[in-house]
Amino acid sequence: MNCLPHILALALHSQGGFNTVVPGAGIFCRHGAGDAWIAGAGAYANSERAVERRISQYAFAGVQPWAIGPVPGLRIGGMVGLVNGYSYNSGRTIPMAAAVLSWPLPTALRPLDAAHITLIPPVRGVTPAVAQLSFTWRF
Repeated sequence: MNCLPHILALALHSQGGFNTVVPGAGIFCRHGAGDAWIAGAGAYANSERAVERRISQYAFAGVQPWAIGPVPGLRIGGMVGLVNGYSYNSGRTIPMAAAVLSWPLPTALRPLDAAHITLIPPVRGVTPAVAQLSFTWRF
């Protein structure tokens, strides 16, 4: 299993009223044939606008079975997991699902190893759709 530090950076929402910068840290692991299986966990300052920002914790597992496009290593797949810390449900842990696109970055950008875009669908009347940008680091 190959595990690297996972740095959360930005979240873009399908509606206004949310913070874009969502700093956080965790671990992102790859395993299996072609490193297609993924898993991770961590914490971040969530995007809810409040006097005091809330910290959310997450854990996920998934698979990126498809290599796409002309860029070597560009992979797409999906994940499921758990997240907590949001005010709309009093901070309780809830399930989540997302599509995830990952691509390795050039070695000239080290210590950045790969960039990840996670696409979280909306929950009608509860949460907007979210596109989140994060990075893994290799030292």
